[in-house]
Amino acid sequence: MKMRILALLATASVARAQTHAVIAKAEPHHHLAFEDGTIRVLRVRVGAHDTTLLHQHDADYFWISLGASTIVNAKPGIPDATVTSDDLSIHFTPGKFAHVARNPGTTPFDNITVELLKPQTGVRPLCDAVSSGALDCPATSDRASKVLLGATEHPSFQTNEVRVSLVTIEPGKTLKPGDPKRPAWIIALDTLDARADGKSLAVDSGGRWVGGTFHPSSPAWSLTNHSAHAVRAITVVQTAREH
Repeated sequence: MKMRILALLATASVARAQTHAVIAKAEPHHHLAFEDGTIRVLRVRVGAHDTTLLHQHDADYFWISLGASTIVNAKPGIPDATVTSDDLSIHFTPGKFAHVARNPGTTPFDNITVELLKPQTGVRPLCDAVSSGALDCPATSDRASKVLLGATEHPSFQTNEVRVSLVTIEPGKTLKPGDPKRPAWIIALDTLDARADGKSLAVDSGGRWVGGTFHPSSPAWSLTNHSAHAVRAITVVQTAREH
């Protein structure tokens, strides 16, 4: 009976803590870059030895680490967890929780967080290796993409609703849809690659960049890399059953 009371008190304490959490997009370290009815893109920077406010993630989401990092993930009512990530590793996280992210390191913790605003089911990795809680693939899994033409795909994970990958577009190459009926979102890792001067990953047709994210306005879209270096981007593509 005593243990049951303690468990109830702990649950109540967590619930009270979460009611004082701000939503993720309102947390000062999370900068809203793009939002529509399907995804919300937050560009995140937590400075060295800095800590976020307690914030709530209602939707399932994934994040990609921009640079190697080690952070402390603190959720009310449970022990802190240390999360170590390689550069460009992608992590899927179910929503409906509040937490604080602490950066104990001497360099900023940068990431792109993408909230999936529709319920996600059937989450599964698209590679052989799953390590450190990251749905991440070794470099040997890179291959020519059939989902998006003109890029090398580094597949990460898929749900019954979306497929998420890291793609590389080489200089002079043009990115096009493999299946124009499947809605897609292209998220530049570096917003300088999505600038409007047409000198990097330029929009040929079918829409425009908004906050470093391209969501085509027509099925006949394309992006061409006019820079002298390879450009990397996150792609979110609806699975075939969704269109």
